[in-house]
Amino acid sequence: MNKVIFIFGDGDLPKFILKKIENSNFEFKVLAIGKNNFCKSSNSKSIRLGKIITELKSLKKKGFTKILMAGSINRPRVTDIKPDFNSLKLLPKFAKILFQGGDNKLLKFVISELENLNFMILYIHKTFPDLFLGFGNQTNVKISNNFLKDIHKGSLILNANSKFDIGQSILIQEGNVIGIEAAQGTDNLIKQSLPYMQKVKRGVLIKLIKVKQDLRADLPTIGLQTLKNCFKSGVVGIAYSANKTIFLDKQKILSFCNKNHFFLYGL
Repeated sequence: MNKVIFIFGDGDLPKFILKKIENSNFEFKVLAIGKNNFCKSSNSKSIRLGKIITELKSLKKKGFTKILMAGSINRPRVTDIKPDFNSLKLLPKFAKILFQGGDNKLLKFVISELENLNFMILYIHKTFPDLFLGFGNQTNVKISNNFLKDIHKGSLILNANSKFDIGQSILIQEGNVIGIEAAQGTDNLIKQSLPYMQKVKRGVLIKLIKVKQDLRADLPTIGLQTLKNCFKSGVVGIAYSANKTIFLDKQKILSFCNKNHFFLYGL
């Protein structure tokens, strides 16, 4: 991959990737945006959004032509960006997209502008395929037809909602929609749904990429804590987009599933 720039936001995913690339055989630079601290080496630098174009142009002169983005970045307010000269000319277009709402539109705009600067944006599922799981049942847990029906119903709803760009997850229990992810995120969706869950443990979480989503950023991510939250709330399995959903610490996740009779099913 030669020289790669990693633009990291918050969350656990950047930490997992950083462990992988620290012992790799290619040259990299990390630009950290957010609260995570990746600035413990000369390869890493914390930077504000308003200065990122200047930093990227500087790295491009040094031969860095590829970018991989990972981690979550909170939607900024225009007044918080504080652009320098290079970012200032993008501010009107950025503000217009920002006010339209929706993460997918914003990410497509960012990727398009980076490509206009002649950067190649890497696909994380092609760069780090070991972070992903494939199609079908990935555990030793038998999945009943009723669960498969809930998964089918949830996927239809999420695909229909994709045009509104409003989240990647839905929680269904015995045919009833318990909650749909919006700005609160998946883990909060699970916690907030607890009062509405029946006493029987038969909930299913469906977490999918959006229709026509650019796969170079904001892929669905599942960590061990998400599974633990699900288990506490009466959710017995997760359906996900096969080969397009990131699993943090995959072996621990699979071990937890098989130990706790919790299924993972790739669509």
